[in-house]
Amino acid sequence: MYMTSAKSMASKVTWWHIGAILLMNAAVVVAEFPASGYNIQPETPAPDFLSSPLNVTFRRGELAILRCSVYNLGTKTVVWRRHEHSFPLTSGSLTVVADDRIQIGHVDFKNQWDLMIKNVQPEDEGVYECQVASTNRNIRRLVSLTVIDSKAEAMEITISREQYVERGEPVTLHCNVTGQHYTPDEIDWFRNGEKVTSEKHRRVKLLKQLSIAHKTFISILSIDKATMEDSGVYVCRSSNMHIANTKVHVLSAETSNKKRGTYHDGYADEHVSSDQMKSSASTIRQATFAIICQCTLLMFTYCYK
Repeated sequence: MYMTSAKSMASKVTWWHIGAILLMNAAVVVAEFPASGYNIQPETPAPDFLSSPLNVTFRRGELAILRCSVYNLGTKTVVWRRHEHSFPLTSGSLTVVADDRIQIGHVDFKNQWDLMIKNVQPEDEGVYECQVASTNRNIRRLVSLTVIDSKAEAMEITISREQYVERGEPVTLHCNVTGQHYTPDEIDWFRNGEKVTSEKHRRVKLLKQLSIAHKTFISILSIDKATMEDSGVYVCRSSNMHIANTKVHVLSAETSNKKRGTYHDGYADEHVSSDQMKSSASTIRQATFAIICQCTLLMFTYCYK
């Protein structure tokens, strides 16, 4: 009986020792295994900026938008400030200055954190800083804002010269507007004071050509087949109210001589006819005078016989 009990106890002790030894060996293996083998979560990449304009120009009174797009932002915060000032204008989506004109243009789950300044003024001009606040590093992007006075903006505007066209012929007018600091926004056309649009005037086509590099806006007004109603004064007007005008004369068969220049020939013919009439009148006067003289001579001859 004692032998059986002793054997059972010895068996329990042996299995206990074996289990303890296995646990210790596993702990040693885990401790010596390279830590990189368990690094299944890579390090979070640092925030960075997407491409956006670094120099922007707006006119006085417009809504100025300074773009700033950040990816890999994580839990960090975007802060806007004027570059020469340490105090921020915005933090995240909150405006931290007492200026109702300033706000952040941001949509949830989007990368954009745009600084928006309503009714921008010349005193708002300067360099602004879009910064990602971080304990380890500061990531910033500088954007330069220029504000111009639209009244002082020099514009050059030209339009096609006066045209004479036959009825049924095409009409083409060019209006070219070039800005000093920016490309004009739009060009409007008017005929005899009424605005011309392709929707309202189906025979009229308006083509636009825009050049950002040359700050030029070109608008081309074309009519395939002109009618008498297309005659009139044409005005092109830029978005900042610079205007230029020209005239279009649509001629019918009766008035087409004016276009070909024979109007002046007719005027010359009229003068020729007048001269001929004067010459004829002179001849008649001379003949009449001769007849009177002959009659008088005959009377004197008859009286003195």
